[in-house]
Amino acid sequence: MSIEMIGEYIDPQLFIIVPMLWGIGMALKKSMLKNNYIPIALLICSCRVTLLYLTGVKPVLNAQQMRARVFAGITQGSVIWLFSWITYEKMLKDKEE
Repeated sequence: MSIEMIGEYIDPQLFIIVPMLWGIGMALKKSMLKNNYIPIALLICSCRVTLLYLTGVKPVLNAQQMRARVFAGITQGSVIWLFSWITYEKMLKDKEE
């Protein structure tokens, strides 16, 4: 699966989360958090910010809509996290060459 193909699944307004995750990841790398936990922390951060955006854009009127927003937040957040990780790895690889 290519980077462009993954990018097609991301809502255009949510692309701003990608560089945000890079910055948070760099800050976490300098912190005392073990490197093994950084991807998990970034995934949680991505899902939370996405969910916050989705609930802010459209009001939640009932439980069904809330479940739909949570599902969309988790799936969009996961895809954004994956896109962020792949593009960061590609940047590092291009920098080495």
